[in-house]
Amino acid sequence: MRFLVCNDLHLKPTASDYDVEAVQVSDDVDAAFVAGDLTHRDGEDDIALARRFIDRLATGAPVMYVPGNHDCTPMPAHVVDGLENATSGHDVVSECESVTVVGWGCERRSLDPILDQTAFPALDPRTEPRGERRYAADRTADAIEDALLEVVSDDTSARDAADTLDITPENRGAFLRSVTSVQAAYDHLASLVDAHTNVFLVTHLSPFNTSFDRHHSTGTREEDRESLHTGSIALKLVARTHDVFATICGHSHQFGYDTGDDADGAPHMLNLGFRGVGIVDVNPDAGVFSFADANPSM
Repeated sequence: MRFLVCNDLHLKPTASDYDVEAVQVSDDVDAAFVAGDLTHRDGEDDIALARRFIDRLATGAPVMYVPGNHDCTPMPAHVVDGLENATSGHDVVSECESVTVVGWGCERRSLDPILDQTAFPALDPRTEPRGERRYAADRTADAIEDALLEVVSDDTSARDAADTLDITPENRGAFLRSVTSVQAAYDHLASLVDAHTNVFLVTHLSPFNTSFDRHHSTGTREEDRESLHTGSIALKLVARTHDVFATICGHSHQFGYDTGDDADGAPHMLNLGFRGVGIVDVNPDAGVFSFADANPSM
């Protein structure tokens, strides 16, 4: 199957660096997915602009529009209302020939992390010398992911995870509340993926602990958080515990492609970066996942 995917276009009604009328979908595309932040705001003019864009896509293929934090739900529902061949993609499960497409977007603009590593000294890489923070962040992310995988798999308790991660007694209550929130997000997403096979996840948030989920900040802005992994822990855990073949995402504005531990590289995880547009070919039964840049320099 061939998909057209785009994310983080951040279109603005008053800008002139794009041409909606030039948007077209080739005949060999089976479906188009917008992974959030199609527009930079969610005002009436933005909705009208997004509607023009989606309408252009939908003339060539079925479109699923997943909300980002800049165009959070219910904006996509307003955009696609009355349009043929277009659907809002938040909390949606759709069969598309050989794959099951699951759309999961954002319900609010603010995206504070469910588990804020900087609130727990044992998980905060900024306690390390600046030159060692990136390595420390990777090591800590691995530990968090593995510890919470055991929690959501019912192999251990949140309290045991706190012990494993060296959470101090004074921070234990906050940590346990964060784990409860991760578990709730995991349970919700897992209920969508359920027992489906060959799942193709379209989300705005990037999975946690990937090559492309680093914090936006640079230098001293926002307290030197640039080494932190800020993707969705729940999303990453669902990809590890369910039959997820691929995840298409955005938000971080960083291009990246990671693979999983399966022999065919699944789960494949792709973020096309800021104003990302690409063609993705998938055939889960044959283990095929490939992509090519298709950004027309809009």
